This record gives sequence, structure tokens and C-alpha cells, in this order.
Amino acid sequence: MKPTSANASQTPTEKPTQPAPTSTAGLLSRSFRAQLAIVAGAFFLSALITILYLARYGVEAQIVAGLAIFLALAGAGAWLLVFAPLRERFDDANRELTNRAAHLEERLRAIETDGRLQHALDIAEDEAAVLRISEQALESLQAGSSTQLLLADDPEGEISKTITVGDMPAAARCNIRRAGDCPAVRRGQGMVYEDSMSLSACPGLGGRIETTCAAACTPVMVAGRGTGMLRSLGQTGDPDLFRLLQLLTTHANRVGTRLTVIRSMVASEMKAATDPLTGLSNRRVLDARLAQLHEHHTAFALVMADIDHFKKINDTHGHEVGDRALKAFANALRQSIRSEDLACRIGGEEFVLLLPDFDAAHAAQVVQRIRSELPRITQRGGLPGFTVSAGVVDQRHANAGEDLLRLADQLLYRAKSEGRDRVIVATEAGESVPAS
Repeated sequence: MKPTSANASQTPTEKPTQPAPTSTAGLLSRSFRAQLAIVAGAFFLSALITILYLARYGVEAQIVAGLAIFLALAGAGAWLLVFAPLRERFDDANRELTNRAAHLEERLRAIETDGRLQHALDIAEDEAAVLRISEQALESLQAGSSTQLLLADDPEGEISKTITVGDMPAAARCNIRRAGDCPAVRRGQGMVYEDSMSLSACPGLGGRIETTCAAACTPVMVAGRGTGMLRSLGQTGDPDLFRLLQLLTTHANRVGTRLTVIRSMVASEMKAATDPLTGLSNRRVLDARLAQLHEHHTAFALVMADIDHFKKINDTHGHEVGDRALKAFANALRQSIRSEDLACRIGGEEFVLLLPDFDAAHAAQVVQRIRSELPRITQRGGLPGFTVSAGVVDQRHANAGEDLLRLADQLLYRAKSEGRDRVIVATEAGESVPAS
């Protein structure tokens, strides 16, 4: 399949105000038949009048018969020399107009579909909605053909999302692992592969299907980088493949533009909610989650933990080692909690764990497991050994999130004052006892 590159221009998005002229070819055919009937009728009427006139005035029958034969032959000759070629030309024009009308109808349908696609994508709030809208639009635009959309979460990542429209055999589906494996993505422009059996066949087709076919592929650009591809199958030698490529490119551009906006918004929200050093959630997320748990009357435990003698680590080993210690402890927290739990860094060397459906006693066990892992973590990371202190409470000990944080901080301060490297837990009776 010899690949051909094409910079397909985008289809205009304005909605047509008038329907396509679908009866032009029929009008031409009817007009031709009417004119032909008039000419033929006039010819034979003139011939008949001439023959009757000659017969009336006594012209011999042989002469009249000869004249009739002559006129018949002349009429046949006129048909062969004039009317038959003219009819052929009109038939050719009729076919051309029919094809143009069909292409115009398809183009108008594409413009209308593109307009609906643009409007729907403008209100899509997440990637799942974008993919759902894209699939629906492809079903409308590519009726009868097979189309595949492959998308990665980032340009270097593996393909993680795939939608298939139409009946595409498993052997004909694109099997690239990353977007960059596609030549169209690497080149940054659409390509047409006209034969699946040639040496330069599309990597997603060559040698893997029983019959020959062609493919049109175009990249999906997100934030200016190839992050996916849109691919449709066709018949080998089909001249409409390049027109198909234009439709695919317009669709891919629409999808890529909306994904750029959505991913940018998600990244901004994550940046605003994430501690830049450790990647844990920040105080803003903690406050929102506390309010949510209180609103739904959900039981939960709260742990406030602090690295002991962190200033000494910074002063002795430098801030780079101190940052690595913070990251190591953050990773230990992240690996020790469930998906529904929340780990936050709220400032300096202070961290908070929020554990739904846990009481203080169970939360203390989680902290103890983390503390027991610290020697192994610091040794593996080439860090100086350090310990942590913690205060543990649950929702029974205060009615507001701020009050719980304040109480946990008081218990943490007590753990520090009693020698550090320990956990103090608030009991159901309102007392606090060491857990270690």
C-alpha cells in the first residue's frame, strides 16, 4: 500500500440554509426527451403532409412510395448522425450531474454533522463525553464504513482508549501500542494507504488480512502533540479515500481541540489541589473532603503526623536530602492507604491522613505499619534514618473539621513532648493514650 500524504483542509462549519438540488439530473433527462419528441413529431408530421399532398394531386403511387422510403431513410440517418450522439452526450451529462448531486448531498451532510459535532463537543465536560460524542458523529458520517479512534493519555504513553465504528474485522484493527508508532502521527499529517498488500502498507494492515483494502489515517493532536489517531478502511483504488481523509482530519481536529481544553483544565485543577513537592493533596482538598464527610454523616478517622527533628535533617544533610525525606514519607503514606482514603501535606513536615469508615484505634494501626516500614524505606533510598510522631482522632471527638484538626495537632504536640517517635490516640471517652 503506497502511502500518500495529504494536508486535508477542514470542512466549513456553517449550516446550509437550502437543501441540495437532488432532481437536476432528472430535469435534464425529461427536458431532452421532450425536445426529442417535438423534433421527431415535427419531422414525421411534415413527411406525412408531403405524402398526402402528393397523393391528392395525382402523383403516381411509385413516386409517393419512393418519397416515403426516402424520408424514412433520411429520418433514420438523421437519428444516427445527430440525435443518437446527442442523446449519448445528454446521458453523460445526466450521469455527471447525478454524481455531483450525490457528492453535494454528502458534503452538506458532512457540514451539518460537523456543526453538530462542534456544538456537542463545546459542552462536553470530560474525556468520556468527548469519546461518546465522537463515536456518535462517526456513526452518522461514516455510514457503511469501518472507523477506529485510538487515544493515549499523553504522547509518550500507551494507547488506553479505543472506539470502533462499523464492522471492522479483528485482523484489520490497528495494533499500535503508542501513538508515535503510527507514521501519520509521526509526520503530523494525514496519510492514505492505497493497497494493504504492498511493501509500504500501513503497519496496522500489512500482511494481516485476507483481502486487499486501503486505509486513511490522520493524527489526533492534543496540545500540539500527536496523542492518538483516527483511521478508516476503504477499498483499494477508491478515489474517494482522499475525500474521506478530509472528513477524518476535520473530525480529528475537533476532538483534539476539545481534549486540549479538557486536559488543560484537569491539569490546572490538579495543580491547584496538589502539593508540588510530594504530589499529595493539599489543605484545600482536605478541607473540602472534611466538609463532605460531615455533610454525609460518614464515620472517619484523622491522623496528623510529623517527621521528628526535620530541621536537623535539613541543617545536617542539606535541603535536597530534606526534600527527599519528605517525598519518601509521602510515598509511604500513599502506599499504605486505600483508594478512598486521602493523604495530604498541609505544610512543612506535617501530613494528614483521612480514613473514611475507620475509628481512631484502627487508624492508629495504619500509622504503626507506616512507622515500622520507615527503616527499610530510608535505607533503600539512601536517606538518614528518621522517625515520626502522630496524633489520631475520629469524628466522635469533635463536630467540625477545624476542631478535629486542632485536637489532632494537640495530640501530636503531646507525642513530641513525650519524647517523639510515638502515636497518641484519642479514646471514645475523650481521653488520649499512647499507642506506642
